[in-house]
Amino acid sequence: MKNKAKIIAIEGIDGSGKGLQYKRLCYNLEKKGYKIGKMDFPSYDEFFGKEIGRLLSGDEKANAANMDIKSMALWYAMDRMQSFSRVEIESYDYILLNRSTLSNAVYQGARCSEETRADFIKWIDELEFNHLNIPRPDLYIVFDIPPFQSKLNVAKKGHRDYVGEKADVYEANDNFMSKVRDGYLKSEKIFPNVALINCMGDEGMLPPEIIEKIVLETIEERLK
Repeated sequence: MKNKAKIIAIEGIDGSGKGLQYKRLCYNLEKKGYKIGKMDFPSYDEFFGKEIGRLLSGDEKANAANMDIKSMALWYAMDRMQSFSRVEIESYDYILLNRSTLSNAVYQGARCSEETRADFIKWIDELEFNHLNIPRPDLYIVFDIPPFQSKLNVAKKGHRDYVGEKADVYEANDNFMSKVRDGYLKSEKIFPNVALINCMGDEGMLPPEIIEKIVLETIEERLK
C-alpha cells in the first residue's frame, strides 16, 4: 500500500516571498530524493484561474473587491478541485502548494464583518474539504510581513499576465491587506497545523537564505 503524500501549503500576504520560497522548498526536497508534486494557485492558465485573474484585475465593474464573498470563494475552490482531480496523491512523498484553502478563508474573510467571519471560515472549511473533497494540508507555512513591506515588494514584481504592471484589486488596498495579515496572524490560534514565520529583521526583510533555513527546520519539527 502506498503512503499518502504530506501536503504543505505556502501562505502569506502578497509580496511576502511565497513564490521564491516555494521554488526553494521544491528544490531542497527534490535534492533529498523526495518525489514532489507541485501546484501553484490560482492556476491562471486554467478555466477557473483565468476568471479569477479577470476579477482580480479590476478592469470590469464586477470584480474581486465587490463580488459576493461566497461567490468569489467558489472560484478559488473550484480551481483547486480541478487541479487536485488530476493528481494521484499516493505517487508523491510531498505535494507543495503555493497558496491553498487558508488563503481563501483569510482573503475573503477580510471582507466579512467581525460577527460573521468565524461562520464564513467554517463554511470554507466545509466547502473545500467535505464537499469538494480537496485534500487538507498537513501543514500551512505562513510568511508574515507588514503591509508596508508587501506594497514595496509588489511594486517590484513587474508585468504579470493577469494584471499587467499594476497591483491587483487586493494588493492596491492597504486597509484590506492589513485585515488579511491580521487574519493570517489569528489563523495560528484557529488551526493546529499553521506555522507562522516572521520574515522581518531589524533592517527589513530577512535574507531569503535565512527564511529558507527556517522553513526546512519548521517542516522537520512539525512533520517528523
